[in-house]
Amino acid sequence: MNRVNKPNARLSYKIGRVLLSEEKIQKRILELSAEIREAYRKRPFMILGLLNGSLFFVTDLLKNLPLRTEVEFVQLKSYAGTASTGSIQGLEWIEKKKFEAKNILVIDDILDSGQTLSAVKEILYDSGALNVEFCVLLKKLKKEQKPIQPKWVGFEIPDVFVVGYGLDYEGMYRGLKSIRSFSLIQK
Repeated sequence: MNRVNKPNARLSYKIGRVLLSEEKIQKRILELSAEIREAYRKRPFMILGLLNGSLFFVTDLLKNLPLRTEVEFVQLKSYAGTASTGSIQGLEWIEKKKFEAKNILVIDDILDSGQTLSAVKEILYDSGALNVEFCVLLKKLKKEQKPIQPKWVGFEIPDVFVVGYGLDYEGMYRGLKSIRSFSLIQK
């Protein structure tokens, strides 16, 4: 077990069992890519990837989408440790002119509270986007605070904190090829 240093607390963490294997993730990405290609076959679209968590997901989806797919990224942050902060940092970096009169597919790693996707949707429509759809790798099985229904969901998972395949704890464990449960233990 590894140690995590936090002021006034002794914490350790545990990387738990594999929830989604690399093979299962890659198989689902091929299915999602086919569905997205079909949905946008008659209209151009732009992908907006929400960093940092969606990096691997966007990259693997793009390998199977039309070569002319336009891609933009914005770095957002709404977590501190294993909990949502209730605020979203980075929304001010969305360059509104880029999205005017376009069909936008927002790709994110996980739908948790719905706050991030709801805020992004509002900004994109205020920017003049024609249409905004969502694709998330993971959707937690819990009642979202904001009513967001992604058009594409890779997997539904229990309401647990997870790491791997782009998802992190304090910037670490993104490089795991599988998605695993993660917990902090205060001592």
